[in-house]
Amino acid sequence: MIILNNDLYEFETECSVVKLDNGLLIVDYPKENNKHKIHFHAKGPRFDIISEALEEATFINHITGKPFVRTSILYRNIFLSAINNLQFSEELNLDPIIINQVDINKLNYNLIKLVCKEWIKTVI
Repeated sequence: MIILNNDLYEFETECSVVKLDNGLLIVDYPKENNKHKIHFHAKGPRFDIISEALEEATFINHITGKPFVRTSILYRNIFLSAINNLQFSEELNLDPIIINQVDINKLNYNLIKLVCKEWIKTVI
């Protein structure tokens, strides 16, 4: 993690990327023969981001009374609140993704999950 300013940090993680003929990308965990880097800028460790994301993603089971977290909602909330932009390694020849300018529902869920897991393990 590299500090860019008081609130923005640079992170990096690896993934596999497959480009389909129709232009869609399938992003997944890195594989031996398909490993690319994703660089992203995100807000640093902030209690309010984690707290709000967990609060919105947590529900109480009406039968058992126990709480559970819907991880897909947790990752999406963190992604929208903390992540600023994504840049893929140069050999992929992909444009950077500015988070507030894209529809999160059009992004590959595995990409969101990979980036958020890296962010969580680095900031917590």
